[in-house]
Amino acid sequence: MDRVNSRIAQVYGYAVCFITVIVMLIAIKAVVDAAFDLSDPIRAEGTGLGRMGRPLTSFELYRIEARRQGPRGDQIGPSSAAQRTALPDSGASDAELRRMFDAEHDAAIGNARFRAIRSLVGNILLILLAGVLFGIHWRWLKERDSMPAPV
Repeated sequence: MDRVNSRIAQVYGYAVCFITVIVMLIAIKAVVDAAFDLSDPIRAEGTGLGRMGRPLTSFELYRIEARRQGPRGDQIGPSSAAQRTALPDSGASDAELRRMFDAEHDAAIGNARFRAIRSLVGNILLILLAGVLFGIHWRWLKERDSMPAPV
């Protein structure tokens, strides 16, 4: 019976070590992604377009798209009353468009930076936790293997 229990304990220990290695690999990939998002937040996934579907990478592209969409932003309409704020009409001045672009641009960068930092912190903590679990179980397995076998 001791032999069966010993095998179960060994399988458990190696399974935990294997799972923690997989978790660490996945978390490392997420850390790299978050670092890239943090280095260029405007191009981070999901932040390249503003509320109205206009590109936020440059003011010139934003202005062209605002003129193309027309007075109400018909291409991608607002979905809630909160989003139905002052939309530029086709005759909006460049100053008004610049103000709207800057506001959307700053909001998108702030949101992307927050998501990237949250992802970095969460995944680094996950890597540390998985590393600690791996170390504890690996040391335990090595101590078990160095013990004499039960008779």
